[in-house]
Amino acid sequence: MKLRSLALACLLALGATACGPTSPEPSPEPSSTPAEETGVSTAAATATRIYAYEPTGTHELSFETLGTFETRNNKRVLVIRGTTNRYLQDVFSFVPDDAFGTANIISERRFEVVLEEGHELNTVLSGLPLFISIDTFTGYPTRYYARLVVAPRFFDLRGSTSINIHEDVEPKYVWNAARTDNLMYRGRVDAAASSLIVTAPDGTPVVTRVDADTFQLDWRYPAVHQAIDPHTTPLTFTATLNDGTVVSRTARPVARVTELAISTNDDPYNTWPSQACLPAVYNCIHALPASTLDYGACGTQRQVSRCMYASACEVLPGQPLSLTEIDSASLEPARLAFNQGSSSTDWYALNSIDAYSTPQCPATPVTIQAVMDHFNATTQTLPPAEYGEFTDRAGLVDNFFFGSSSSPLLAAIDSFAGGGPIQAWLAWEEISCHNCHDYAEYAVLYYPNSRKVIVLKGHHGYDW
Repeated sequence: MKLRSLALACLLALGATACGPTSPEPSPEPSSTPAEETGVSTAAATATRIYAYEPTGTHELSFETLGTFETRNNKRVLVIRGTTNRYLQDVFSFVPDDAFGTANIISERRFEVVLEEGHELNTVLSGLPLFISIDTFTGYPTRYYARLVVAPRFFDLRGSTSINIHEDVEPKYVWNAARTDNLMYRGRVDAAASSLIVTAPDGTPVVTRVDADTFQLDWRYPAVHQAIDPHTTPLTFTATLNDGTVVSRTARPVARVTELAISTNDDPYNTWPSQACLPAVYNCIHALPASTLDYGACGTQRQVSRCMYASACEVLPGQPLSLTEIDSASLEPARLAFNQGSSSTDWYALNSIDAYSTPQCPATPVTIQAVMDHFNATTQTLPPAEYGEFTDRAGLVDNFFFGSSSSPLLAAIDSFAGGGPIQAWLAWEEISCHNCHDYAEYAVLYYPNSRKVIVLKGHHGYDW
């Protein structure tokens, strides 16, 4: 058994209860093992109940969309109530690898999920899906899973339609000044108004103008909890329109079930894997200045959190090998120093030093062999790779350009390219020379740590 499946089995064992009907229906024997079935639903703003079912119709599940707040054991809790079409044996609520909330059977086909105010409620409202395992006495299979999303939403809007209150209140990644909290709940109001004021007994948001007819509503968690508990208390929005008219509208912020899915797969983590960092979110984050505190434009709080410390190569698609020329002017003094001492009868010269960078996130590993294949396929400036030899830093000692491990030229190139391991290709060829010998020399150095490629071309010779 996989470790993750074992952990899930242990979680479900901890949640087992003896609740169930007194006379369960007989469970039909399956003719064959069914394929995985998944049903998904989303709730409209006015829906009072949300449904999900698997296509065969064996299992149907519904929830009241509006969660209610109660006091239990001297604690405020959010209660979400569900109904199945089969007699219940056990229900258990969890998030990946951890029991979460409390699920209770309250009648033969009805159950509830209870989330305590504070960490549990804030975690779920911030966008973490809640999983529920459901065991039934009837149907096949007798265990299936539900995935539930609960979010703050505006509900029961009354008053002037000149104030357009958007239903969604989204969790956003916004640091406070001390960088101790990055979760902000954000709503939006559209109104062609010179001002907007929001009032309530408690839980009022911070109102900020975004543009000529858009206002932003921001709550940290304590305030958003005050706003939704109890859900019977509305917020009052008062706007002074651009023509001077004062209008008002009320709306109740509530905790709503906005998404529901069920699956008969025996591993809910495979059915609903955690979302990886999205390239669009990653690119948005890294396009902003380092001093940015508000990343609300880049996605939800959890989307941004997944990308905030991700590396580019974890997120962006692999790039084919390319060689992008970079400025190597700082190596010119080393080139000129190398050429000192050449004479008309015994000459040598380093003609050029060119530098290139390879992709930050290559689709396949970059090697000196791949670099030479690229050069040979795209330019005619180097001999074919098979005319030379491949070596490493140790193999540079007796080379024309470097001569020894203490070569000043190699030290300058190391400083430019960052040092570390070197993969190298070295070659020479005799070139035509009247009454003399002349040899062209080539060296290509690849520094894996910095992804830089250095190309040296020179020659040396002597009179007969």
